[in-house]
Order: sequence, then structure tokens, then C-alpha cells
Amino acid sequence: MANPPKPAKAKAAAAPVAAQPTELPPEATFPPMTADAEAAPVGSGEPAVDDASVRLAQLFSHLKITKIVFVDDKAELETDAGAVIKVLAANEAAKEPLAAFFPGVALTLDNDALQEQVTARLGELDAGGVAALRGVLAAQSDDAAEREALGRLQDLLPVDTTAHLLTPNAWHERRDELIGECTEECRTLFLFDQELEVDDATLGFAKGSDIIRDMAEKEKAGFGTRWFCGMLTHTVAKGDEVTSWRQLAKSESLNLRFFMPIAKGALDDAPAFYGAVYRTLINSHCQTMKSLAQGAFEEALKDALERFADLDPIDFEHMVVNSSEVEGVSELETLIRLYGIIQKDQVKSQILQQARVGEFAAAARSAKDIADIGRALSATSQERLHKLRQEELYESDQLVNSYNDPLRNGDLFEIGEGDDLKLWVLIAQPCDLMVRSNGKRVREENFKVAVLAPLRTRPLGDEAGAKDGLNFSLEHFDHGGAQSAIVLFADATPANLQVLDLAVFNKDGHCQLAAAPDPAMSLPSRAWERRDAELRNHFGKVTKQIEAARKAHKDAAANLLAAAIIPRGAPKKTFAKYGAYDGGAFRYPIRRCGRIRDPLAASLLTAYSRFLARDAYEHDFSKAE
Repeated sequence: MANPPKPAKAKAAAAPVAAQPTELPPEATFPPMTADAEAAPVGSGEPAVDDASVRLAQLFSHLKITKIVFVDDKAELETDAGAVIKVLAANEAAKEPLAAFFPGVALTLDNDALQEQVTARLGELDAGGVAALRGVLAAQSDDAAEREALGRLQDLLPVDTTAHLLTPNAWHERRDELIGECTEECRTLFLFDQELEVDDATLGFAKGSDIIRDMAEKEKAGFGTRWFCGMLTHTVAKGDEVTSWRQLAKSESLNLRFFMPIAKGALDDAPAFYGAVYRTLINSHCQTMKSLAQGAFEEALKDALERFADLDPIDFEHMVVNSSEVEGVSELETLIRLYGIIQKDQVKSQILQQARVGEFAAAARSAKDIADIGRALSATSQERLHKLRQEELYESDQLVNSYNDPLRNGDLFEIGEGDDLKLWVLIAQPCDLMVRSNGKRVREENFKVAVLAPLRTRPLGDEAGAKDGLNFSLEHFDHGGAQSAIVLFADATPANLQVLDLAVFNKDGHCQLAAAPDPAMSLPSRAWERRDAELRNHFGKVTKQIEAARKAHKDAAANLLAAAIIPRGAPKKTFAKYGAYDGGAFRYPIRRCGRIRDPLAASLLTAYSRFLARDAYEHDFSKAE
């Protein structure tokens, strides 16, 4: 089942950054914006730029986030001779815009007196001249794009939010003060650049992850209550935040709960920036829920394994071996069922412990509180959720066929070849499909035991429901869960289980029978070992007739007889072409390709039963044409 292509990511134009005057300390304070924001309805998909700005304002207001503190080594730009020479060395074209500030100076690296001459001219500049020079240096430097990103951050902030842009040194000096100002009524969003390029070892950190780790060790309770932390960094590509988040957590020894990366590239895309901030704000509560659940799962697994190991051998043998043989069920299936009973109860008992359930509920309420502001699922999120739902509803061919699983209600089959390939689903009462301990079914020859119904996929995006009980909808069937399908009851045909059973004996799910048994084949139960013998006896009778005709009337007559008498997968006329005989071997272009899981498979059977029992009315002869 193919996955749909991922949508292309949009990129907006960069906004210029304003020059900063010399008198400013190594912290730039951006005042709140004055534009009004009005509420807008929440839509689907990625929000528009204006809608994203409104939602961000609502989100900050609801969570009482009044301040953003961003720590970046690019927050302060030196305006000494060394900075000028560095720009000239990296960008020869910078000579022209810089010439106005250094009249009479040959701005070339060949000038042996360049540093002294530039230093002298810098001493002649007033505050306005230094500010203008700083702007030119920022625009011409090799990290100009990053400096522009810092300016664009201001444009994305909500109306009532003040942002503080700090150098690493300024953060070191003001750390305790800024953290102390955080309360549940005035929260702060801290953003740290990961690569800070800090040379001063006395600061105690060199990367944004070092700062976050220090906060987690000293002020753990503040995360998600008084502040939120993110990494606004160019080292992460837009759209790769979650993958990078896990990698950074491992490489930097950080708990996932304490941070979330935000790509600087998102500053060019307001909806993407909103989504990244939203993920950052909700992360702490979601990680709390996941951690609590993970702890419960681990304890439940330990308890379940202990209980499983303590099972009396007699009890275990009866459940897994004896009862499976009587019912014709795979021992592996019974084993999984047994473990599921034990594990499910243990998980529930662990989750429902008072302390854990209280903390989980509190985190869930906090996450729901944020979610109420509104967040549209991105296309990639929708893909992931569709895929997970598909896994819940359908079992893959590998899981079904790899250990020779017996036929079940809801088994999916590919029938035909090339352009003639079509999908069908097996619909049958489960107990009628069971092979008993003697290798037979109770009503083997009853045509009502099982049917094959054709299955049609709908066009992508078409979610129209089934009509008048004649069809059955299969949501999330294909294309990674994005495409639905329908089962056409009216076109169902009785299924020949003796043909379909051949899929059980082949790990690729193909309905074929070799001339001789495979001694290496391991079947799921003794009942199915006897079923193998039953089927070989059944198909062996056909082989004897064909080979007798060959002996008496040569190949041509034998081939004609084979085409006429080899068992069909169904009595429907088109199934006559689905089968071939070759020297005692039988091959059908029929392959089991998956399974509809319960309870959806049970719903399919119920719907088919209603279809068979639907009312029929006499035509109304009193109506005019």
C-alpha cells in the first residue's frame, strides 16, 4: 500500500534587520507591537499567515506568556577594526558599502596599515555613524542570514509580548534574575541557540543544551509551569524538529520533556513558526503523560511476565496446546491471546494507581487547555495518524502469512494478474472457518459457509458512506491510511475454502500446492497438519483423473480436462480462468495480502448478515408512470 507524496515546504522572503546603536548593552529589548489582532475561526491544514499570528497571540495570552528571552551569540556585533577586516576577508564586495565610513583608506588586505587606519577612522565616528556602520557590517557579514533571522523574530511576536535578545555573557549575568521573574501569572518562553560559539570557559556553558540542562537540574519544577524552553537554531531543518529533538536528547543527555528544537528557517514561515512554538509549549505536558504511561507499561510488563512464568504447566498446556487443537486454532494465536489478557489487566492496574492517575489527568488537562486554542494538523501529522489508524484496522500480509495463520473472517485476497488484478475479502462466520482436530470443517461442502466479496478503493479524498446496506466502508484502507474502500455485498460469490486454504501453506500467501509436501514446513497446529493431508487427498483425486486422461488420450485431452475440473476459487464464471495444473501441482493467481482486524471484521460480517436479511417489498402497481 503506497504512501502519498509529502507536500513541498514553502519559503518566505527574509526581512531586514535594524541596526543597533552603540549605547545599547549586549541585550536588545524589543518593545511590544501595536497592531491589533482579532480572533479568527480555526481552519484545517496549515493556517494562513494572519491566522497563525492571531493564534500565536491567543496562545500566549491564554498561557500568560508575557516574555520571550532569546540567547544567541549573534546578538551583539563588534564594530572594531577586527570586525571590519573579517568582513572584508570574507566578502570582497563589502569594500564598496564600507568605503563611505573610511575615506582615504585602501580597504584591501594588501594594505599593511589597514588595521591602524581603520582604528583611527572608527575613533572619528559619532554614535549615529557607529550604528550605521554596524548595520552595514551585519548585512555584509557571512552570518548575515542569521542576524536577519533575529530581526524577523520580532515581527512574529504577539502584541503584548516583549522579547529580550541576549548574548551568552548577558545571559550568564542575568540568569537568576530572569528565572526569578517567571511566575504562573507571567510565564516566559526561553529560546536558546544551540551553537553559541562561546570562548569564555568561566560561563559554564558552550551550547544551548548546556543552559537547558543546568535549568533542568536546578529548577526542574518550573518547566511547563513557569516557563517553556526551546532551541531556536540553524542546525535543525524546518520539518525535522521531532527527529532532531530525539537525536539531541541522546547526544546532549537531555530529557525530552525539557526542550523542543525550533528551526530558524521557520522564522520565514509564520504558520510553520506557530506550529513549532505550539509543539514546544505542549511538549512538557505530553512528555509527562508519556513518561507516566511508559513507567506503568514497564511495571506492567514486569508483573505480566512474572504472572506468565508462574502459570501451572498443566494450565498452560491445556490453554495453548489442547484447546487450540480442538478448535483448530494456531497455538501462537492462543499464546498471544493469553498474554494479552494478562498484560491488559496489569497495565490498567498500574495506570489506575492514585498518584499516577492524578498526575496523568493533570497533564492531560493542561495539554487540552493548550489544544483548545486551536492547532490544525499539518499534512505530515495527518499522514502519521492515518498510518497508525491503518495499522489498528488492518494486519499486514507478513504478520498474517509468515507463520501460516489459518483463514479468518476479513482476510484480504489479491485475485488475478496484471490489469486483471482485483481485491476481494473473505466473509464468514468464524466458527464455520475453524478446522477441527480431524483436519475438516463442520460444514465443509456448504456453499453458505463463506463468501468472497469484491473490494473497491475510492478516489483519494472521497469519503462517501456506504449506501442502503449494499456496501460496507473500510476507512483508512490504502495509501498510508489516507484512502478508503468499500465492500460490494451484491457482487459476493461463495468461496471455495479448499482453494483459499492453500494460502495458509505458503509464507508468501499464494494459493498453490506443490506436487510433493515440503518437509521443512512448520504448520500452526496438528489440526492443520491433518488439513494438509485432507487437501492433498482432495487435489490428488483431481490429479489422478487428469493423469489418467493423459495416459489414455495424450496431453491435449489431459489439458482440456484439467481446465474443466480443477477446483475453482469460487463458482463465479470469471474464476474459471484463475487456476492452472502442472504435473500434480496446482497454482492460482490468488494471494492473501492482509487482514481486516476485529472489531472491524466482525462489523463487516454483521453488515453482510443484515444485507442477506434485508426486507423486500412488492412493487407499487398504483403509481403512475
